[in-house]
Amino acid sequence: MLTLKDCADFCDLSDDELLGLLQGADMSPIEVCAMVQQFADTPSECRKMLGFLQTYLEKVESQGDTKRAHEVHEAINHFVSNHPMV
Repeated sequence: MLTLKDCADFCDLSDDELLGLLQGADMSPIEVCAMVQQFADTPSECRKMLGFLQTYLEKVESQGDTKRAHEVHEAINHFVSNHPMV
């Protein structure tokens, strides 16, 4: 049986990327993984997913959590480096 971790690993999503995408998308974690897998090569959809991560970053920054903001920045950098269609 596949776990959420298996699906996230298959999509090359870190825990922080998954959390950020969950914050912006109104879907379950498994659906987020499926979305990333399905649309990874579509520029407009990659930009939409990047927008979810940026929205999450803004939320974290507004709370003044600099450590978490740094982690989310790293997650965004990881997402961009693994999804060249952004």
